[in-house]
Amino acid sequence: MTVKDEFLAVLAEELGPAAGPFLDRQSMRHLNKNASDLQKSDVDELSKWCVTGIQTALGAQVAEKVRKSLLALK
Repeated sequence: MTVKDEFLAVLAEELGPAAGPFLDRQSMRHLNKNASDLQKSDVDELSKWCVTGIQTALGAQVAEKVRKSLLALK
């Protein structure tokens, strides 16, 4: 499973079908790379930005749950 697939599995639990576009947007905007090019070394930085976006839209409790799941991918 790729890093992109792992991120999508976690994000889809909260974002559903919006997980793909959300991940693509966060990856390009904050890491300047395609989500398909993500590496394990990107997990910390990308997690931070994904959590920030989720917290804005869905609240702190959901963001904290996602943060823990994403950081477990390391």
